[in-house]
Amino acid sequence: MIINNLLKDKKSVASIGRLLWDKDLVGGLNGNISVRVDDDSFLLTGRGTCLGFLQEEDVVLLGLDGTLIEGKEASNEKQLHFDIFRNFPEVKAIIHTHTTCTNAFFFNNNVFRPTTFEAEYVLGEVHAVDQTTMNVKDTAPVIARLRENRIVALRRHGVVSVGEELFECFLKIQTLEEQLRMEAF
Repeated sequence: MIINNLLKDKKSVASIGRLLWDKDLVGGLNGNISVRVDDDSFLLTGRGTCLGFLQEEDVVLLGLDGTLIEGKEASNEKQLHFDIFRNFPEVKAIIHTHTTCTNAFFFNNNVFRPTTFEAEYVLGEVHAVDQTTMNVKDTAPVIARLRENRIVALRRHGVVSVGEELFECFLKIQTLEEQLRMEAF
């Protein structure tokens, strides 16, 4: 049963990776996706993988204690995913992307207030936290913002969305990116 669930979850991660790619929300080798398996482990995309072309073997199984249980090498952002899962037991899914318009907007802005009713409902106000390294080293500001909203921008880096399922996380990222495209007009 556990093996069947792992395979199903790996396929879900790959499917969302393709959707992010198809919707131009990721490019190259950027971004990562994780899913909580149980109280002690989670799946995370591997290092150097392209989310648009993920295979099940590109998704690794990690323990919440930091151990690699199955697979090759985990994403460089594994600490971010560890800390989110540890701080939010109710979170089952995390998506981190480097979306273009989101990055551009938060270069010079600290908060985004949606302009449409749907986006206001889906997103609320989205705040940025400063990011000073290529990979998130200090997760405390991200954790603090996620206590207020389930999506946060990482200045000069991207966005993190958390939720109960991957599609929920995807919808938040897509809605934010669409809203920020509208801001350009």
